[in-house]
Amino acid sequence: MKIIILILFLVLNTDGAVFKFKDGTVVNGYIFEQPLSIGAPSPDGILLISNKKFYLHNYPLKTKEKIIDHGNGRYTVEEEIIPTPAPPSEVNLNPYQLPRCVPARINFIHFDKPTLNNLYKHYSHKTKYHGNVLAKYPYNPHHSIAFKENKAIALSIYKAANKKDFKLNSAAASTEWNMMVKKEYGKIPSIVTWFGN
Repeated sequence: MKIIILILFLVLNTDGAVFKFKDGTVVNGYIFEQPLSIGAPSPDGILLISNKKFYLHNYPLKTKEKIIDHGNGRYTVEEEIIPTPAPPSEVNLNPYQLPRCVPARINFIHFDKPTLNNLYKHYSHKTKYHGNVLAKYPYNPHHSIAFKENKAIALSIYKAANKKDFKLNSAAASTEWNMMVKKEYGKIPSIVTWFGN
């Protein structure tokens, strides 16, 4: 049991861990986990570290080409927006290392199914581990808190994997997000890993 948890911990917390987003973005990094930090994983999502900096997602629009047949031998190629979740609209507190306005926490709804599956396994195994310790030592406050926190995170990941009715990204929402990041961090943010334009 401990070996499985250790393997999952290493897979999700090394620089080689891969996080894939529904919008097609792929990030190598690890989950920011600092005890008692406001940036620690929560049911609201996680913060990622990539290239030794906080990763700030740019929430790009995902598009594909759509070929329209006019029936008279003419074809038109148009870009079609693929539905992906919109950037966060609510204010979420950042850890002290980052400015306050632009939330760096990434909600689980933004990750693709395989990434959510790996995250769910990781947090459900942590929940099981702390539950087993609590069965032997029921008055241990550390394991009691960790059990509740990890259970809530695993449940949030499960809900995100099955949620179909999320707020959709749009050109306006993506542009507004990018402008907000540039305003707070400058044109080339040096304290975060940023793939935006």
